[in-house]
Amino acid sequence: MGTGSGYPETMNPTQLMRPGRRVAARLCTLMVVAGTSALAACDRNPNRPGTTEAVFRVSACSTQTFNIRLTDPQLIQQAQGLIGQAQQRIVTGRLAPGDGGFNQPWSWYLLPETVQFADVTIELCDGCPRMVEDDLGYWIDTVGQFCPWSSRIVARVR
Repeated sequence: MGTGSGYPETMNPTQLMRPGRRVAARLCTLMVVAGTSALAACDRNPNRPGTTEAVFRVSACSTQTFNIRLTDPQLIQQAQGLIGQAQQRIVTGRLAPGDGGFNQPWSWYLLPETVQFADVTIELCDGCPRMVEDDLGYWIDTVGQFCPWSSRIVARVR
């Protein structure tokens, strides 16, 4: 026993409540936590300036497109500035299997933390999205990265 109150010192206030009230208190706590998480998720508007994640559509080889996800605010700003511009930079990044959740319908994507905009790159990684798709093992295991020289940022997807 503790301080003369009749309850052990280690009991918390929830334990002092009747069982029905304990359940209600826990439900209220759960709702507050869930509500806070929901509000935080609603505040993540990917199209809001200054957002630290964005997906851009890239055109390559005239008629093919693929998507890149950027997480660096400076790169997001650069990509936004390249939309509709005659002067472009080469999109380059390390290849990974799967679509990354943003590069459908392709079964590959560029790892967001590796995406850069370059003025020049080696010819080995130049190609078209369809070429990567058709020989994915070679591109991922041997080449390792994709840098289509014809790449152009055409739109912000989200």
